[in-house]
Amino acid sequence: MASHVPTIAIIEYSIPVPHPFFMAGTFKLQVVTPEREVFNGEVDSVTLPGMESRFGVLRSHAPMIAALTSGHVDIVDGNGQDIRMAVGGGFFQVADNVAMILADSAETAVDINLERARESESRAKSRLAGQVVGQMDEGFQLERSRAEAALKRAQNRLRIAGIR
Repeated sequence: MASHVPTIAIIEYSIPVPHPFFMAGTFKLQVVTPEREVFNGEVDSVTLPGMESRFGVLRSHAPMIAALTSGHVDIVDGNGQDIRMAVGGGFFQVADNVAMILADSAETAVDINLERARESESRAKSRLAGQVVGQMDEGFQLERSRAEAALKRAQNRLRIAGIR
């Protein structure tokens, strides 16, 4: 009769330790317009309106420069607070955990003048309604695209202010 000798299996395992490069943390973000500095501080993340689609950035993001379109920027600051602002296009740059938004315009909800935003929306709608559909000359196309951009900016500002 063969005797059965118990064996002890030694299981080798390792505990993954996150590399500091991939660890969560904050990075510096500055939001600047030609008129003023809108934001400057440590953030956990920022989500932006890129020309092709929205994109997000966290700490240790690869160096990048991107064009921005009119839309909203969502920021989670270093304290976990959500900050939302309307931007009117511009550029974004990030490298070495320092990011900058160079915006044509940027406003947080408290900065938005509701009366002015409503007037801008109304003017843009009137400009679009007054145009003859089917007109194809170059001046018409330029004016139409300007009116559409103005309408988009106004509606974005109203959305950020909580009206839409």
